[in-house]
Amino acid sequence: MLTIIIPTKNRDNELTNLLHALVKIKTVIDEIIIVDSSDNIFQNLYHFSKLKINYVQTDIKSAAIQRNIGMSLVKENCKLLAFLDDDVIPNKEYFNDLIYTLIKNSATGVSGLAINSKKNENFSSKKLATIFRLIFLLDSKKQGVVLKSGVNVPVKFEGNTNKITRSQWLIGCALWDFQKIKEVRFDTRLFGQSLGEDVIFSLKASKSGSLLVNAEVYLEHTESMKERPNYFNFYRMWVRNRYYIVKEISTKKYQPAFHWCNFGKSILLFIFIFKDPIKSVKSLAGMFYGYFDLVRSDNAN
Repeated sequence: MLTIIIPTKNRDNELTNLLHALVKIKTVIDEIIIVDSSDNIFQNLYHFSKLKINYVQTDIKSAAIQRNIGMSLVKENCKLLAFLDDDVIPNKEYFNDLIYTLIKNSATGVSGLAINSKKNENFSSKKLATIFRLIFLLDSKKQGVVLKSGVNVPVKFEGNTNKITRSQWLIGCALWDFQKIKEVRFDTRLFGQSLGEDVIFSLKASKSGSLLVNAEVYLEHTESMKERPNYFNFYRMWVRNRYYIVKEISTKKYQPAFHWCNFGKSILLFIFIFKDPIKSVKSLAGMFYGYFDLVRSDNAN
């Protein structure tokens, strides 16, 4: 009934912890497809004989493409498909709750929330900073939306009074009606951590039906620092990949909201240059290089 795809790279401990959690899951799992781009073979599979694991190695180091590889291996008669990051821990009822939400609402996809309990989540901010972010389309008062700037606004855990929220995008640890989305694929232009791949996939999948977030369902996201991009590469992806999100929303040649958002973000980074000059300079350089990637891509096409 349920197939799970897990892309991973050089996170043996995190993947081991995740598989231990999946052994305890109450939902019947037909198959777990692990697509591994690590430097070495994962050595702990023998500990998880109770799980039906299809372990695949690849030299392609892209979370988006690794997910596509996993999707190509899913059986045609699969009904439910879930994706998990390698640094999350779902509780025993996680998939039962998502399946119930999906079926009850005849949705195409559903997700819970990814929560880091060790991280101090503070959604409050100074009024001036909030206004600034709203003006430059870096945030929105609405939850679960994808702005014209390509910024995806999450459904928040704290202060959320709605159990079920209709959303334009789902996090990477979502559950899908496979028969509705089996022709959809992740964007192959996104390498490495593939920032934003879940957003583009969601926008494509939403053409087949509604996407829902159940705020009462959540998993632990440890946010492992292994294989995470540095400031330069993060903001390079933030600009480049967000442009691909914008183009998924609109076919217009010029995207003023995208550039306006980048301008606002560069102002914020410049303001903090005296507080953390190395971080700010690397981040700004990454943004400019992201633009260079887009120009180079246009010239190639």
